[in-house]
Amino acid sequence: MKFRYLAAASAAALALSMTASPALAHGGGHHPAHQPGAATEVAAQLISPLKVAFGPKGSYLVAESFAGQLSKIDAKGKKTTVVNAPGQEIGGVSYANGTTYYLNNDQSDDPSAEPGAALLPARLMSIDSRGKTRMMADLSKFEAAHNPDGKTVYGLRDASPACLAKAPYLRQTGEVFSHPYSSSPGRGGVFVGDAGANNIVFVSNSGKVRLVKQLPAEPIVVDAAVVALGAEMGMPIPDCAIGLKYYAQPVPTDIEVNGRWVYYTVLPGVPGESLGVGKAYRTNIVTGRTELLAKGLAAPTGIAVGRDDKVYVAQLLGDGVSVLKHGKPVNVLPAAMAADVAVSGHTLAAVTEALMPTGKLMTVRLR
Repeated sequence: MKFRYLAAASAAALALSMTASPALAHGGGHHPAHQPGAATEVAAQLISPLKVAFGPKGSYLVAESFAGQLSKIDAKGKKTTVVNAPGQEIGGVSYANGTTYYLNNDQSDDPSAEPGAALLPARLMSIDSRGKTRMMADLSKFEAAHNPDGKTVYGLRDASPACLAKAPYLRQTGEVFSHPYSSSPGRGGVFVGDAGANNIVFVSNSGKVRLVKQLPAEPIVVDAAVVALGAEMGMPIPDCAIGLKYYAQPVPTDIEVNGRWVYYTVLPGVPGESLGVGKAYRTNIVTGRTELLAKGLAAPTGIAVGRDDKVYVAQLLGDGVSVLKHGKPVNVLPAAMAADVAVSGHTLAAVTEALMPTGKLMTVRLR
């Protein structure tokens, strides 16, 4: 039961959008426990706006991923196309010191191909203040050469051979697959979260790639909900697996560097993406120490750090954007399909309704 964020979560979210009740479309019908200020709609009718960043001169940069576009949107909602690459997946946009960073991933020509069936180019790109574009690195080459999780066992680790014989698809090792999905500038280069390789890497300005952290598998107990999900997917789970731990792929969906810490969200792979078991972490870049910030998140796909080190998360299948307080999400922007969040000063920006025709860029004034 392999899982890859963009393919599986998008399908789940699209299905959800077709059946969403009015209450869900407005944040699940719950009043936010803390609302900093009224939300402002900056732009709408965006096509799959999956990533957002603050750009130059008060603008916002939005990756309209499935449209193969990177757009710049000013404070009045005027949109300018920065990158137009039909057929490509554009994502992971970030910005610092006059330079825009984004990811350009090749897509398979076979729509029926399983994600990860082939290793395709996965490029970290940059655009400098003069408009010059260059490729900093192709992350697929690093994955091909190293495949850091190649010996990691995903799935059922403790099942008997007889049990696994009934469902061999319930155990596998990390495949050679690169799908960089998020980026965050750092000193001397850019940090990248690879949702295919399940890791965080650093790409220097000269293009050298090094591993920062290979994320550990996320254990999920096989219970009735997991069994039901397996049945829906056409992957029946035998009774002998009930009660065991299924070690899901730890898909990083967003990263942000703040000081000596890299903050990141993890959306555990099948069966975790639809069970509300997402998590937020931070890892000290110097010491490697990792801290769990929150768990029980509903498909967390965005993370941002604001003033006083407040951490915000966007939950694609949750009730919008929340601030983490004592390990719990407290809603600050009710919205359906909040795909990403960014914070600068007193302004929070988020892309919402991301997999609906009404994709939006929203802002909230933080107090």
